[in-house]
Amino acid sequence: MQTAKLRCFQFGHLKQSLKIVLFSEGKNVSISRKAERDRRGTTPFEAMASALGGSIGTANIAGTASAIAIGGAGAVFYIWLAGVFGMALKLSEIVLALRYREKRNGEYSGGPMSYIERGIGNKKRFSAISRFAKPLAISYAAFTLLSSSFGTPLVQANTVARSASDLLLAFDLKISDIAVFAASGLVCAALTGIVVIGGAKRIGRISSLLVPFMALGYIAICSAVLFKFRANILPCLVRIFKEAFGFRQIGGGFCGLCVSKAMRVGISRGVYSNEAGVGSSAMAHASAQTDSSVRQGLYGIFEVFADTLVMCTLTALVVLSSGVNLPSDPSISGTSIALSAFSSVLGERAASVFLSVSLLLFAYTSIIGWSVYGLSSAKYLFGEKAKTPFCVIFTLLTALGAFVRVDIAWKCGEIFNYLMAAPNIFALLLLSKEVKKEIGFYE
Repeated sequence: MQTAKLRCFQFGHLKQSLKIVLFSEGKNVSISRKAERDRRGTTPFEAMASALGGSIGTANIAGTASAIAIGGAGAVFYIWLAGVFGMALKLSEIVLALRYREKRNGEYSGGPMSYIERGIGNKKRFSAISRFAKPLAISYAAFTLLSSSFGTPLVQANTVARSASDLLLAFDLKISDIAVFAASGLVCAALTGIVVIGGAKRIGRISSLLVPFMALGYIAICSAVLFKFRANILPCLVRIFKEAFGFRQIGGGFCGLCVSKAMRVGISRGVYSNEAGVGSSAMAHASAQTDSSVRQGLYGIFEVFADTLVMCTLTALVVLSSGVNLPSDPSISGTSIALSAFSSVLGERAASVFLSVSLLLFAYTSIIGWSVYGLSSAKYLFGEKAKTPFCVIFTLLTALGAFVRVDIAWKCGEIFNYLMAAPNIFALLLLSKEVKKEIGFYE
């Protein structure tokens, strides 16, 4: 619906989005390099790196692999679908976040809480429902606080722990799972606490260094694996489309069941990966020093493209083209599936090292990215005094996440994302005219 209202803006401006991020075309020339370092806040690229770090996580590897195992190859099509239409949602979130952001203590802050409260709360436009704006904003902040505390740390830390366990097995090191999980949880918690306490600015700088490095490294290794299985790529793409619509199944009821499962798993994992419609990344972009909300929104379009249409697709093609066994048990770690796929080319030990390093970096940037969202929500609900308690609790929960069952961790993450998306998408639909107006000015 948002794509139709914005007249497919993301398709016509995808090329411009890529140029802005990759070649600095359209850079805000009013902000010099020196001014960028002197100002309080984040550059447009740092804001995007924080948001992209929050979305590029273990969902791109373990989440995609488990989605294929549970929903079949057809789930990949619905991951793409979530990404294609998610671009419009991400653009809208960022435009509204910058439109309604506020400057506090010399730094910009904003997000869905701000545009829900101040946008829908405009009595002249929404007199019938304006009284519900504040409660709706509070509910969004509460869901975000829960998601950032019990969703992301559990999923990301759990995947890192499972990957560390697989790595030790590959090297025939017999260490109890409890010891491995404890060590993984403590390492994740320590690395997280060091950065989170520094706030959004430090997170933006760390993310701007790590995100390009880890993304390019992962793309390079996946490309090497796919080169070996290049003959299988086209058949895999055909299989994705066939299974997405159940062409291979016999019987209407069974066909409907299979398509429904692929759609449900694919869309849920796609949304969990790129976070479009959830509204979380808008909080990172709200701190950007920029004079154009739509130009910053183009960074958001790139986020979804890189996260879903590039990273998730590469993982999916590696898993499918390698021909590894795909168990349907939801409690099976997607990390193990991905490990089998990469091992077919790299060897078990090299693949274990590669996946462990990749997952650690992906999880780390995702955890610190989501700490920005949780901290923004905590401040909205309880004021500035909430910063220290939130950082402590967030760090402790990151350590705890290593011990949670993998299927429970994913379920928690997906449920909290749905709860966040409900009030956010409602606000996007009501405020879509304002987004169109901003786009009109930009064009």
